[in-house]
Amino acid sequence: MKKFTICMIALFIMLGTLRESIAQFQTGDVMVAVANGSTQWRKPNGTLVMTMVDGTGGYTTGMAFDTAGFLYVTNFSNSAVHVFNTFGTHLGTFGSGYSTPESIVFDGSANAYVGNLGNGIRKYNAAGTYLSTSYSGRVDFMDLQSDQCTMLRDLEGSTIETHNVCTNTPGLTFASGLSQAFALRIIPTGPYAGHVLVADLAHIKRFDAAGVLQTTYDAVGENAWFALNLDPDGVTFWSADFGTSNVYRFNIASGAVVTSWNTGTGGNTVFGLAVRGEITAATILYIHTLPRFAINPINTQHCVTSTVTDQNNNPVSGEVVDFNVVGCNATTGSGTTNAAGQVQFCYVGTQACCDTIYATIRSTGRQDTVVKCWDNAGPVEMQSLTSSVNERDVTLNWSTSAEINNSGFDIERSAGNNAWSKVGFVNGNGTTSEPQQYTFTDRNVASGKYNYRLKQIDFNGNFEFYYLSNEVIVGIPSQFDLSQNYPNPFNPATKIDFELPKDGNVKLYVYDNAGKEVAMIANGFRAAGYYTVEFNASNLASGIYFYKLEYTSGTQNMSKVLKMTVLK
Repeated sequence: MKKFTICMIALFIMLGTLRESIAQFQTGDVMVAVANGSTQWRKPNGTLVMTMVDGTGGYTTGMAFDTAGFLYVTNFSNSAVHVFNTFGTHLGTFGSGYSTPESIVFDGSANAYVGNLGNGIRKYNAAGTYLSTSYSGRVDFMDLQSDQCTMLRDLEGSTIETHNVCTNTPGLTFASGLSQAFALRIIPTGPYAGHVLVADLAHIKRFDAAGVLQTTYDAVGENAWFALNLDPDGVTFWSADFGTSNVYRFNIASGAVVTSWNTGTGGNTVFGLAVRGEITAATILYIHTLPRFAINPINTQHCVTSTVTDQNNNPVSGEVVDFNVVGCNATTGSGTTNAAGQVQFCYVGTQACCDTIYATIRSTGRQDTVVKCWDNAGPVEMQSLTSSVNERDVTLNWSTSAEINNSGFDIERSAGNNAWSKVGFVNGNGTTSEPQQYTFTDRNVASGKYNYRLKQIDFNGNFEFYYLSNEVIVGIPSQFDLSQNYPNPFNPATKIDFELPKDGNVKLYVYDNAGKEVAMIANGFRAAGYYTVEFNASNLASGIYFYKLEYTSGTQNMSKVLKMTVLK
């Protein structure tokens, strides 16, 4: 069975390497509609990855990504919506019955709304089945508000109108006084949440949530702003001038141009933009399941945890996730996400093989898959392996029912990147038929998400891995704190721990007994979490010293001073 397991691991590594060698959409990649039935796929710096072609010619315009990361491109000239997978491969068309479609957006249930010049806003389910038409007039560009019902739309005129796509009733005019409104996007989060960006020919304009003009954006020599979309960073947006085919990235707050480049396709070609990971006001759900791959002995329990988030990486509670195990240990289950957006599924493998576990969001069909392999029992019969977290200390507890030639256990930790590092060792009990209990504490672990495993080693050098079934999360502190250095007194080095409840700037100084600064240990931005820094006093004389931590986060300013002793 060990040979089977080794072969399976090699196969998964080979497939992973092959997959990484093929270009795939990445967060921040920019898709540019460049006419002739074509869409350019570029990196944020403008580097061309490939040109995706739908094979029909004509003007490509509005675009959007679904929850699987597939790209949907409207072809204005040929009344079609084309789909490309995450590798840029053309999969075919989506839906039917369009009349000059120019824009597409998705709601939180994976339904697509397509804006048409000829027959209004047409709604389709995730499979492309036509559901309804909620507005029959002309629609050029549009975007859906967070209520999942209010659609902002324009028709390349002087106003932005609203329409309730849930009740099919017209709403009030959102904004007026525009020159020629083209692409628009609702800002979903941050200080400008609810504001609307509009490409308005000579300028790009930002309106507040009440439709009042706040500011304009522009670049020298550009007078035909048309395409527009938000960047996933939440602080910048992209727009393009169809007259020059120049593409720009603007800072929302300052209006500064962050970057720019040209598509190389000549004038009057760029009529659409999409950004992988684009943030939208309408909720889009994503699912991620851990561990991605694990090996356990048969007749033990394995658990996976799925996390459901929206497009802004916020956890989503109350979503039902269905689990389906395909393999020699086939089974099913379901659960509802908690406040952290998480739901756990556990099962026992009684047969030696590799199972595929499918985790599916029931409301949208969005799916994630992981692999679990089961091996015949080794020289150690593991009964349980559990974890607990106390602030930044992670404790592992495990028990065995029998052991043969067991030298001990290496404890290994991974931050989710499949790079394992040894963090400790616990002696085994050789050969015994009596139950044995073990414990190990991994101390002062930084905030983050981790996986743990035990490497059980025989006296002859053979080994087996036992994986902790759940992901371990070391959270962020609840309050600001600075701890006493250790060791203390010290010569010449000591360690200092501090805790930050929020992201902020820190300064950590050392002063002598007269109040003179003798060292700066830390200075700069730190994310919320637990930290340990080392201070070396080899250049200082014996005596009493003080160390002070200053912490600034937003309008909050805090500091703390403690004493330490150098003894040489």
